[in-house]
Amino acid sequence: MNNTQIAEILLGMAMAVEFLEDNPFKVKAYRKAAQSISALEVPVEELIDTGEIDRVKGVGQAIGAHLKAWVKGHDFSALEELRARIPPGLAEMGKVQGLGIKKLRTLHRELGIATLDDLLAAIDQGRLSGVKGFPDKSIGKLRGSIETVLQYRGWYLLDAAWAWGREMIELLKESGLKAEVTGACRRAMEVVQSVDLLVEGAGDEEEKVRQCLTAVPGVKVGREGDALVGTHPDKPPVKVLTVPAPVFLPALFITTGSDVHVARARKIGAERAVSIGFDGVKKDSRDVPVRDETEIYGLLGMPYLPPEVREGRDLEFGRTMGDILPRLISLEDLVGTIHIHTTFSDGKSSLEDMARAAQRRGFAWIGISDHSRSAYYAGGLIEPDLMKQLAEIDRLNAALGGITLLKGIESDILADGALDYPPEILSRLDFVIASVHSHMDMDAASMTERIIRAIRNPYTSILGHVTGRVLLSRQPYELDLEKVLLEAARCRVAVELNANPQRLDIDWRLIEGFVSLGGRVIIGPDAHAAGGLDDVIYGVALARKGLLTKDACLNTLQADRLKEVFASRWK
Repeated sequence: MNNTQIAEILLGMAMAVEFLEDNPFKVKAYRKAAQSISALEVPVEELIDTGEIDRVKGVGQAIGAHLKAWVKGHDFSALEELRARIPPGLAEMGKVQGLGIKKLRTLHRELGIATLDDLLAAIDQGRLSGVKGFPDKSIGKLRGSIETVLQYRGWYLLDAAWAWGREMIELLKESGLKAEVTGACRRAMEVVQSVDLLVEGAGDEEEKVRQCLTAVPGVKVGREGDALVGTHPDKPPVKVLTVPAPVFLPALFITTGSDVHVARARKIGAERAVSIGFDGVKKDSRDVPVRDETEIYGLLGMPYLPPEVREGRDLEFGRTMGDILPRLISLEDLVGTIHIHTTFSDGKSSLEDMARAAQRRGFAWIGISDHSRSAYYAGGLIEPDLMKQLAEIDRLNAALGGITLLKGIESDILADGALDYPPEILSRLDFVIASVHSHMDMDAASMTERIIRAIRNPYTSILGHVTGRVLLSRQPYELDLEKVLLEAARCRVAVELNANPQRLDIDWRLIEGFVSLGGRVIIGPDAHAAGGLDDVIYGVALARKGLLTKDACLNTLQADRLKEVFASRWK
């Protein structure tokens, strides 16, 4: 289990205890422990092994015992006992805007509502009328909020899928099985419906798979065609297909690519008398043993395509692909990253902690960009506090070796398109990320004009999370994205690929077109704690899907050169 998973469980326990009105001190303790663990640089398991887990802020004896039981003993009995006492759909109902714990408790006690489906049925039957806290005029709005949540049911964010997949892979490997992630997870789709795994073996290997899955608390095992499926109330379904060793690689190829990609590859293969199937790779009807997927693509006369690229686009099968692939951005190409929040606004880690955490990850620079003054809800910096931060950055740059902190701000784009500080303040910064955080209900024409005005501001360096989407939660706001991206390219304003798994915005499908206009992309984790820096892995994966090359990504520049690029807009 990783720290993120542990923090999620603790937050779930806090929600359950609060619902049960068990002990308000426990609720605070679980939440405090979850916050501390989210910010840890060291895996919880390592702290347990060294006996230091009880020293983590908010982790006392009781919570420490839970952590040890989960991580070392795979014992989730305390969690399961707690879950048995709450409605099975509590977590999903908690996603509905306007439904707090008190209202959920009222619905359960007075109407027996235990799931989102129960709640929707109760609304349709008029049963909420007269219930305290649910005035008739608000019930229609509540129904709309429920439908918003329901449209995302069955979908999961990439980080949750990857974490669950890694956990399952480790369990399978501990049983001596060779297993690989495949499907949409291997292609790094931003949201997925399942974690697909491929296991090499025959005979009793499938029974080993079943035993591994059933050993995980909360997992129930069934079958879907040739695959075993493990379902869990809080996790993506795990679909495990077991195939014999001689056909493992062609099966991996087939299950990884999108349907369109595989179909087009097979069509090319047919023209070359090459077939790729679950019975192996054949040429002229004869078996061809392959050592890796590179050899499969070689038989098709194509360069090897990384998994995240295999979506079925025309460009994947074009002659220029062989020139683009070597230049695709990789994690190793990142010299630094931007969009870092600290305790100066709503971050959980100090400037120095962020700097040292970035240094440990091999970054040569990071761009500090706390919220601007209009973001009062996120501790936005008034001018004196911004000046204090700039002075602190100067001090750290003089004291720390091997890393440079760039001075920046995430400035709200105000309703009229203006930035949040006057030019005499903005001119003291190395860069400005301009982002929309309010008035998201504007019509498309007004929102487009607003953002374009911000782009034209000479101090705007980067357009942050351009569409405002929050995956599986909030749709993008209305705007003419083509006009916005064209203007950003024209004005030499970089567009952020926000690597937070809830955003992943700009959408990867737009990257190649934006770059073709001369635009440049910069990857930022939107980190609010030191551990958030690791989210750059999702940004890189999605950048590669969008065919972003090293030369079109500003993260590959050294700090001095990057500052020159930003300053060239207004000097």
